[in-house]
Amino acid sequence: MTQVEEEDRSAVLEGLPPSAWMRHGVSDPDNSVAILGKKGGVGKSSLTTMLADAAVRFGLNVLGIDGDPQGNLSFAFDNEVSMVPTGKTLLGGKVEEIPDRLTIVEVLDADQEGVVDEGFEIAGWRYNPDAEFTRGGPLVKGKVGTLGIVPAYKALENISRGWGLQDVRRLDKALNQPLEPGGIVPRVRWDITLTDMLPGGADLARAFLLAQRRYLLLTTAEPFGVKAIADTLEFARDVRDNWGSPKLTDLGLIFTSYNPQGVVTRAELGELRQAQASGNKKVDVEIWAPRVSTRTLVPNSQGYRAPVSAFLSDSKNRAAAEELCQIAEAILLEILKKIGHPDAEELEELWRAAWPKLSPWATGEIGDKEIAATTKEAK
Repeated sequence: MTQVEEEDRSAVLEGLPPSAWMRHGVSDPDNSVAILGKKGGVGKSSLTTMLADAAVRFGLNVLGIDGDPQGNLSFAFDNEVSMVPTGKTLLGGKVEEIPDRLTIVEVLDADQEGVVDEGFEIAGWRYNPDAEFTRGGPLVKGKVGTLGIVPAYKALENISRGWGLQDVRRLDKALNQPLEPGGIVPRVRWDITLTDMLPGGADLARAFLLAQRRYLLLTTAEPFGVKAIADTLEFARDVRDNWGSPKLTDLGLIFTSYNPQGVVTRAELGELRQAQASGNKKVDVEIWAPRVSTRTLVPNSQGYRAPVSAFLSDSKNRAAAEELCQIAEAILLEILKKIGHPDAEELEELWRAAWPKLSPWATGEIGDKEIAATTKEAK
């Protein structure tokens, strides 16, 4: 980095409000969370963006790490990577390009402790700090959190070629060790870090998971989706048990694109419940009550590169936005409680007071009804 870049980076770090962990003197929190699912198309990027939106409106520091070469999270945060031509090769005249910003590729290439502090940028979303919470503003008026992003682009898919065993620790070093001896661990600057994991179980996915303390499983209530639960848990437990990550723990399971009236949904959920009741350890994971509904507003908001909460002020889309925001907020509060965040109880109290009515998708009433139905059908 040049001197000017170093000064700019120092200003960004100094401008970050202290996280709750820093305020309470917690030096090693379990606040790094992977949004995980070995099956593609289950909505990992969508839920990650919704959780980040909720965290910012709760007044928290949240860092999104884009772990997918498609760069969907980067696009949704309005921090898409573009390629800039730098010249042409001497032979053949092939155009050479570099990314227009620092990305997760540079973070991994650096292979240095704490380098996430140098590799993130502030996301492009904007909030009105004076707006009411139910219209897209912060939970505490005037207190908008900080949203950071480590973007990704297509070069990420080839970065692990030729890696050795120790190279899978690159992100772990970059996120969980200080840049300078005795300095602040990058992860601790943030109330929560959310990593949008790429599907599959290759070395790159393993490297991202090794940097985490917790993971939240996502899947759909359809045959391939339910099968993926066992595959995903097997992969994560292998990382925990055989790759030296003993603190890596599952938070629970969220069903996405959920259809409470679907026959297939009921059948698959019933089979999963039966397998869990019989003691099948391969699917031993807590099923969380909130369900993520299918709403076109999610891809629409990503297309506009805006958070879902931006649509709370739009009367046409308000009902859908309220439902989706409440789902994400309920899930985030559960995450915060499970990682021991110091402000979790206070935030939940303020949240429940802010909404005049909560969606059954957020409270778990939809899930409770389906659990009762599948249990009855199983008998």
